[in-house]
Amino acid sequence: MNVFSFGISKAPETINKLCDKFNIDKELVSAFLFHQANLFMNEKIRKKLKLPVEKVPYSLKNFGNTSSASIPLTLVTEWNEKLIHEKQHIIACGFGVGLSWGSVYFETENIICSNVVEI
Repeated sequence: MNVFSFGISKAPETINKLCDKFNIDKELVSAFLFHQANLFMNEKIRKKLKLPVEKVPYSLKNFGNTSSASIPLTLVTEWNEKLIHEKQHIIACGFGVGLSWGSVYFETENIICSNVVEI
């Protein structure tokens, strides 16, 4: 199985299993954060899950694929204002190296994240 096929099959599968196991209503999730592999792959995943564009932020346009840093980087750069002002219900899904994958659900409230420091 190539990485593209792996990503577009496992990411939606694991997110759906997570939601089913813990009775998470996807409608009530504030954001879905995917590993920022590439826009085409992430859009395929988003469409398979039938998620609205506004719930799936991307940082690819500014940083490209930053490997394991892509999910926290996307959270801080693309969702920061919402983290400060509102309780957030977030599902994150990472996939890639060695055909590994994983998803997590977490809640935040009144989190202040520092800005990205460019060197």
